[in-house]
Amino acid sequence: MSTPTTVSPAYLDWAHEQRIRAEIANHVYVAGAQTDPVTQELSCLVEYAAPELLAAPSALAELEQRLAAVHPGATALLLRAPGDTPLPAPWRPSVSYVRYTGAVPRAPRPSDGLAVTPAGPEHDTLILDWLARAITDGYGPENIPAAELIDAAAANVLDAPDRVSFLLTRDGRPVGHASVLTEAHDEVTGTEFIDLFDLLVEESDVVRPGTAALVAACAAFAAERELPLFGNVVHDGTGPDSGARVVASLLERGWSLDHRFWRRPRPDEETSV
Repeated sequence: MSTPTTVSPAYLDWAHEQRIRAEIANHVYVAGAQTDPVTQELSCLVEYAAPELLAAPSALAELEQRLAAVHPGATALLLRAPGDTPLPAPWRPSVSYVRYTGAVPRAPRPSDGLAVTPAGPEHDTLILDWLARAITDGYGPENIPAAELIDAAAANVLDAPDRVSFLLTRDGRPVGHASVLTEAHDEVTGTEFIDLFDLLVEESDVVRPGTAALVAACAAFAAERELPLFGNVVHDGTGPDSGARVVASLLERGWSLDHRFWRRPRPDEETSV
């Protein structure tokens, strides 16, 4: 299941003021250069493209060529598309954003000695390590030029004033967490939401009940604030796409696919990744 994406008029007005809004065949898109804070890669990001543009192969091809010409230093093209909009090869999914639309449990019912509680400052060191691990896994160790960049990215999340973490314990021992950012804002749609930045359960025999308990805690937290809960799944670009299996599993457990970021090499460098 996919949820519809509606662009915010305020976002389009802002893009026009910034001179990053343009058109192809009367179809609007918004694009600009982006440097990844962890990999330091320079790419061209299409934050918004009209559905009609994405559905027309000739318009999409023209967009690709135009972006490559305008951004000669970009090593890849990235494009945000609604969850129900597939793109042709060599585009491939990079990150999928899912929205929790299932029923919100009144209270988590963990088993196997599991419990979920709010994390405190005394858990910061543990959570920082988990966040660093998640960021490393998401990017792939081979794509990270310096460990310090991972440490900085993890610290930025840990120190964010709107970060809230839930601790999963097993017989009193910390075995996982879920960390959310409570003041997330999607500029493209104008949506305020709770961002489930990371969820991890360390002990393999309780991954399923532990994950369910953490998701229930996050969903209840978001529902109390009358905000949607979003999470994301990273897709592996170098081998079998395990992310696709994760998304398929989430869609069976109360989540819907909201939007995706797709990636492709520059059209003049088809062998790039």
